Amino acid sequence: MALWVVMHEKVIVVSGETGCGKTTQLPQYILEYEIEAARGAACSIICTQPRRISAMSVSERVAAERGEKLGESVGYKVRLEGMRGRDTRLLFCITGILLRRLLLDRDLKGVTHVIVDEIHERGMNEDFLLIVLRDLLPRRPELRLVLMSATLNADLFSSYFGGAPAIHIPVSLTLLISVLITCRKPIPYPLKPAGKDLVNFAA
Repeated sequence: MALWVVMHEKVIVVSGETGCGKTTQLPQYILEYEIEAARGAACSIICTQPRRISAMSVSERVAAERGEKLGESVGYKVRLEGMRGRDTRLLFCITGILLRRLLLDRDLKGVTHVIVDEIHERGMNEDFLLIVLRDLLPRRPELRLVLMSATLNADLFSSYFGGAPAIHIPVSLTLLISVLITCRKPIPYPLKPAGKDLVNFAA
């Protein structure tokens, strides 16, 4: 059910305990969902990380989990270094890389999903990115934005994006994978009002 929310809400706020699989699993399931919906060729997911070592290590792990070489469907881009190809659909990068791209392409043409990870690590770049993305959303109604963190003030970010729904993942990585596998088909359900209780991921 939570995967259905991520796929169909314009903006979603995701929090969860360390090790629950937000960073490594959620981007993969978004990609798999798009592939199964016959939109894989058009899918382009950018997942920001606060540090270059995070972008590089996470991309290596995700590529390994998919049984691929880094630079195929999964790649990374950091300052002065990167590994991606023409078939890369999931790109991990540092916040500054996405900001530079926005300078050249203010509408992020071709990008279908933006995932901002570790959003609780507030900084000038991170705060500025949120401002730019909020201004971008009305111009790109088809763009999906996911905000993720192990510990965040969900109400704050939810209200900043107009009452975006929030999901909490209080489960282990193994349970997360099993829940996502069983939620491949859209299962509509009523969301709790944004800014109040978080939706339990395993509910």
